Amino acid sequence: MRISISVNAQNDAFVLTPLDSSFSSLRGIHVYVKSINNGLLHDGVVEIPFVGADINQVYSKIVELFVERLNCSIVSDESSDSTIAHAKEEAEKFERFSKKAYEIRNNRIVKEELEEFIGTLDKNQFVRELKPFQLLAAYHLAFSQNACNFSVPGSGKTTTVLAAYELLKHINDEKKKVDKLLVIGPLSAFFSWRNEYKECYARNPKYLEIRGGVSAKLIENKLMRSNVEEELIIASYGSIDGKRELLQHFLKNNRVMVVLDEAHRIKNVEDGIQSSAALSLSASAKSRVILTGTPAANSYVDLYNLYKFIWPANDIIGYSIIQLGNMSQRDNDPRVPDLMGRISPFYIRVKKADLKLPEPIYHQPDVIPMSTIQQTIYEAIEDVAIRTFERTSVSDIFRKSAFIRLRQAASNPRLLNKPLDEYCFDNDSDFDNGSANGAEQFDSKLDVDNNILCLIRNYDEVPCKFEAAYDLSQKIINDGGKLIIWCEFIGTCLELNEYLTEKSIRNAILYGGTPPEEREKIIIDFHEDVALSVIIANPHAVGESISLHKACHNALYLEQGYNAGVYMQSKDRIHRVGLKNTDVTNYYYYHAADSIDDVVYDRVMQKEQRMLELIESEEIPLLSDNDDFMEDMESDIKAIMRAYYERKK
Repeated sequence: MRISISVNAQNDAFVLTPLDSSFSSLRGIHVYVKSINNGLLHDGVVEIPFVGADINQVYSKIVELFVERLNCSIVSDESSDSTIAHAKEEAEKFERFSKKAYEIRNNRIVKEELEEFIGTLDKNQFVRELKPFQLLAAYHLAFSQNACNFSVPGSGKTTTVLAAYELLKHINDEKKKVDKLLVIGPLSAFFSWRNEYKECYARNPKYLEIRGGVSAKLIENKLMRSNVEEELIIASYGSIDGKRELLQHFLKNNRVMVVLDEAHRIKNVEDGIQSSAALSLSASAKSRVILTGTPAANSYVDLYNLYKFIWPANDIIGYSIIQLGNMSQRDNDPRVPDLMGRISPFYIRVKKADLKLPEPIYHQPDVIPMSTIQQTIYEAIEDVAIRTFERTSVSDIFRKSAFIRLRQAASNPRLLNKPLDEYCFDNDSDFDNGSANGAEQFDSKLDVDNNILCLIRNYDEVPCKFEAAYDLSQKIINDGGKLIIWCEFIGTCLELNEYLTEKSIRNAILYGGTPPEEREKIIIDFHEDVALSVIIANPHAVGESISLHKACHNALYLEQGYNAGVYMQSKDRIHRVGLKNTDVTNYYYYHAADSIDDVVYDRVMQKEQRMLELIESEEIPLLSDNDDFMEDMESDIKAIMRAYYERKK
C-alpha cells in the first residue's frame, strides 16, 4: 500500500492518506493508530497529532508501524517537505546512534576513541584505576548518554558512572556536556556515593543531601541559586515526590546527569508514587542513567519504566505493558527477540564471573537444637500453620501470617508476643516494596491453647541461635576477623545487640531505624576501629548500596527470608570488586533443628540458581525484586508441608 503523508499545521498533526487502497482493509488498524499519541482513523484517513509530544518520535512511530510492520511505502506531500524531512533526519540520526551504541556495547570500538577517553580521565585527576569491564561500561554510558547498567552487585557501578560523568564534563559537544550529578537512591546509598567520589577523585565532593531531617529551606536555597555550588546532589526516593517542582527547576537550569541507583524501586507501573516522581524528572535531564543489580525472573514489565526514564522521547521498548505481561507468561514468545534487539544498545551488564573474584566458601548450615520450651512452642505454631495451609479457602493474608510466625518461632519465640505490623520490613521510609504498608493487615492472633500461650508470654530464655552466634563471633574475633550477622526481624537485631554487648562483644546495628549519620559512622568505625568487630544488620534496609568487603569477610545468616533477590544483594556486601586474591569470604547459616529454616534455605537456593541461570545465559537480564511471599507461594507451602509430614513419619 502506498501512503501520502502531510502535515496539518492547524491541528498540529500528521495526515496519512491511502493512495491505492483503504486503511479499513488493515486488521486492527484502529488500535495501532490510537497507540501513536491517540491517533484517529476517520473517513478513510489517519490523523496522528504531535502536539504535546516529540514530533520526531511521533514520526518514528509512524514509520515503524506503516513501513516496518505493515509494509507500506510513504510519499511525503511537497507542502510539508521541510517538517517531514527534519523528522525523518532526526529518526535516521537516532537509528545511527543506536547502532553505534550497540557496537560499543559489544566491544567493537574505535581504538583512538577509547584512548582519548582514557586520556581524559588521566588529565583530569580521575585517580581510581578502572577494571577493563568498568572502562568499557563507562565508555558505553558516556557515548549513549542515556543507558542502563544491569551489572551484578559488587561490580563497581558507582565508579563506572563517575568515570562516564567525568568524560561528559569535558566533552567538546555542548549538547552532551554535564557538570552536575543528581543521584536518586535509598538512604543506604548516600555514604557510598560520597565515599566513591572521594576514592575516584582523591577529594571530597561539594554535595547536598535531600532527605528527611534536612531543612527544606536549606535545600530550596541551594537549588534555586543561579549558580549552584554543589556538584553532587543525593536525594532519597522517598523525598523526590515532594520536591518535584524544585528538582525540575534545578534540572532545567543546569546541565545535570540524573542517576537512579537501585532503580528496581521505580518498576511499579501502576500508581507508584516513587516511579511517577522519578519519571517526571526525566525529560529535563541532560543525561539519564539506570543502575540496578537485583536479578529476578519476574516480568518483562519491570523493564518498562527503566527505558521510559532513559529515553522519554523515544519508545525503546516498543510494546505496551499488557503485551510485556503476556510475553512474560509464555515460553519462547516470538516477540522476545525483537524486544531484546530494541533494548540491547542501551544496556550493559557485567556478570559475576567477569569480576574474577576469589570463590567464597559456603559452609553447610549448622543445625542448632532448640530448647525443650522452644521446641514445644515451635511445634504448636507449626501445627497451626499446617492447618492454615491446608484450608484452601484461607486468604493470602493468613498464609503470610503463618509463614512469619513459623520463622519467628524457629528463631526467637519472644517475637511471637509482638503484632505482625512490627514484622521485619523495617521502618526505613525509603524502602518501598509494598509490604510495609500492608503489614497492618496481617493476622496477629496466636491460635494456640492457653498452656502454649503462657509459655510464649513468659519465654525468657536466651535463644539457642544467640548462643551459637556468640561462639562464632568469638572465634572469628580471636582469628583477627570481623563478622556481619543478617537478621530478618528487627526484634532479633535489637535483642542480639543487647546479648552480645552483655557478653563483652562490641557490636552495632544497621537497620531502618538507624539514622543516616549514625549508619555512616558505624560503617566507618567498622572499617577503622579494631574494637568494633560485629555488625548486626537487616537485609531489607541495608542489604544494598553499602560496601563492607575491605573490613569483613564473614557473614552469618541467623535468619533468612524467602526473597532471593534480597539474599543475593546482602551476600555481595562482602564479596565485590576490591577483594585481594588472598581474601577468603565465608558464609555461615544457622538453622533451628527440625524447623522451617531448612525449607526456606532450600527454596532460596533454588530461586537463586534459577535467577543466575537466567542472567548468565539470556541475552538480557530481567532485573527486579522477587516478591517475598506472592512469588512461588504455593511451591513454598508445599515444600513446608512435605518437610512437616516427613518428620511426622
